Amino acid sequence: MERLTEKELYNGRICYTKCRYTNCKDRCSDCDIPEEAAKKLKQYEDQEENGELLNIPCKIGDVLYVKMQDGGYAEGEVRDYIYFISCGFCVVITSTKGEFNKQNIPFSEFGRTIFKTKDEAEAVLRK
Repeated sequence: MERLTEKELYNGRICYTKCRYTNCKDRCSDCDIPEEAAKKLKQYEDQEENGELLNIPCKIGDVLYVKMQDGGYAEGEVRDYIYFISCGFCVVITSTKGEFNKQNIPFSEFGRTIFKTKDEAEAVLRK
Protein backbone atom coordinates (compact mmCIF):
# COMPACT_ATOMS: atom_id res chain seq x y z
CA MET A 1 0.00 0.00 0.00
CA GLU A 2 1.25 3.49 -0.78
CA ARG A 3 2.36 5.59 2.19
CA LEU A 4 0.16 8.49 3.21
CA THR A 5 2.69 10.10 5.55
CA GLU A 6 6.33 11.17 5.51
CA LYS A 7 8.28 12.57 8.43
CA GLU A 8 10.00 15.86 7.58
CA LEU A 9 11.63 18.67 9.52
CA TYR A 10 10.03 21.98 8.55
CA ASN A 11 10.68 25.34 10.23
CA GLY A 12 12.18 23.59 13.24
CA ARG A 13 9.25 21.25 13.84
CA ILE A 14 8.53 17.69 12.82
CA CYS A 15 5.91 17.58 10.10
CA TYR A 16 4.01 14.42 9.07
CA THR A 17 2.98 15.28 5.54
CA LYS A 18 0.38 13.36 3.62
CA CYS A 19 0.34 15.39 0.43
CA ARG A 20 4.06 15.67 -0.31
CA TYR A 21 3.45 19.41 -0.69
CA THR A 22 0.98 19.25 -3.58
CA ASN A 23 -1.62 21.95 -2.84
CA CYS A 24 -0.43 21.94 0.77
CA LYS A 25 -1.41 24.86 2.97
CA ASP A 26 1.97 26.40 3.82
CA ARG A 27 3.58 23.02 4.42
CA CYS A 28 2.07 21.79 7.69
CA SER A 29 1.60 25.02 9.62
CA ASP A 30 -2.08 25.09 8.70
CA CYS A 31 -2.75 21.39 8.10
CA ASP A 32 -6.23 19.93 8.63
CA ILE A 33 -4.84 16.67 10.01
CA PRO A 34 -4.12 16.73 13.76
CA GLU A 35 -0.43 16.10 14.44
CA GLU A 36 -1.14 13.17 16.80
CA ALA A 37 -3.30 11.44 14.18
CA ALA A 38 -0.62 11.86 11.51
CA LYS A 39 2.05 10.63 13.94
CA LYS A 40 -0.01 7.49 14.72
CA LEU A 41 -0.67 6.83 11.03
CA LYS A 42 3.05 7.15 10.31
CA GLN A 43 3.78 4.65 13.09
CA TYR A 44 1.40 2.11 11.50
CA GLU A 45 2.87 2.71 8.05
CA ASP A 46 6.40 2.20 9.41
CA GLN A 47 5.32 -1.06 11.06
CA GLU A 48 3.67 -2.22 7.83
CA GLU A 49 6.82 -1.47 5.79
CA ASN A 50 8.97 -3.37 8.31
CA GLY A 51 6.68 -6.42 8.34
CA GLU A 52 5.72 -5.78 11.97
CA LEU A 53 2.00 -5.24 11.47
CA LEU A 54 -0.34 -8.22 11.58
CA ASN A 55 -3.65 -7.99 9.76
CA ILE A 56 -6.06 -10.32 11.55
CA PRO A 57 -8.89 -11.29 9.17
CA CYS A 58 -11.51 -11.95 11.87
CA LYS A 59 -12.14 -11.55 15.57
CA ILE A 60 -12.72 -14.07 18.32
CA GLY A 61 -16.37 -15.07 18.38
CA ASP A 62 -16.93 -14.50 14.64
CA VAL A 63 -18.82 -17.16 12.73
CA LEU A 64 -16.92 -18.46 9.70
CA TYR A 65 -17.69 -21.04 7.02
CA VAL A 66 -15.21 -23.85 6.38
CA LYS A 67 -15.04 -25.87 3.16
CA MET A 68 -15.39 -29.57 3.93
CA GLN A 69 -13.89 -32.55 2.07
CA ASP A 70 -17.34 -33.69 0.93
CA GLY A 71 -17.72 -30.48 -1.10
CA GLY A 72 -20.01 -28.69 1.32
CA TYR A 73 -19.23 -26.24 4.06
CA ALA A 74 -19.64 -26.14 7.83
CA GLU A 75 -20.22 -23.27 10.19
CA GLY A 76 -17.60 -22.65 12.85
CA GLU A 77 -16.74 -20.12 15.53
CA VAL A 78 -13.36 -18.43 15.99
CA ARG A 79 -11.92 -19.43 19.37
CA ASP A 80 -8.32 -18.22 19.22
CA TYR A 81 -5.26 -17.56 17.06
CA ILE A 82 -2.04 -19.54 16.97
CA TYR A 83 1.28 -19.41 15.14
CA PHE A 84 3.08 -22.37 13.56
CA ILE A 85 6.52 -22.15 11.98
CA SER A 86 5.31 -24.39 9.14
CA CYS A 87 2.27 -22.35 8.05
CA GLY A 88 2.28 -19.03 9.92
CA PHE A 89 -0.64 -17.50 11.77
CA CYS A 90 -3.79 -19.59 12.01
CA VAL A 91 -7.33 -19.08 13.21
CA VAL A 92 -8.50 -21.69 15.73
CA ILE A 93 -12.07 -22.62 14.88
CA THR A 94 -14.57 -25.10 16.31
CA SER A 95 -17.75 -26.31 14.69
CA THR A 96 -20.97 -24.72 15.91
CA LYS A 97 -22.97 -27.84 14.95
CA GLY A 98 -20.51 -30.66 15.66
CA GLU A 99 -19.48 -31.27 12.04
CA PHE A 100 -15.76 -31.12 12.84
CA ASN A 101 -13.38 -30.91 15.78
CA LYS A 102 -11.15 -27.95 16.46
CA GLN A 103 -9.19 -26.87 13.37
CA ASN A 104 -6.22 -24.56 12.97
CA ILE A 105 -6.59 -22.90 9.58
CA PRO A 106 -3.89 -20.57 8.16
CA PHE A 107 -4.88 -16.96 7.52
CA SER A 108 -3.77 -17.56 3.91
CA GLU A 109 -6.80 -19.85 3.42
CA PHE A 110 -9.33 -17.01 3.75
CA GLY A 111 -11.28 -16.86 0.50
CA ARG A 112 -10.12 -20.36 -0.50
CA THR A 113 -11.25 -22.82 2.17
CA ILE A 114 -12.54 -20.52 4.90
CA PHE A 115 -15.03 -17.72 4.39
CA LYS A 116 -16.49 -14.81 6.34
CA THR A 117 -20.02 -15.14 4.97
CA LYS A 118 -22.31 -17.97 3.92
CA ASP A 119 -22.82 -16.29 0.51
CA GLU A 120 -19.07 -16.19 -0.08
CA ALA A 121 -18.75 -19.90 0.75
CA GLU A 122 -21.66 -20.87 -1.49
CA ALA A 123 -20.30 -18.82 -4.40
CA VAL A 124 -16.93 -20.61 -4.27
CA LEU A 125 -18.58 -24.03 -3.96
CA ARG A 126 -20.68 -23.38 -7.09
CA LYS A 127 -17.52 -22.97 -9.21
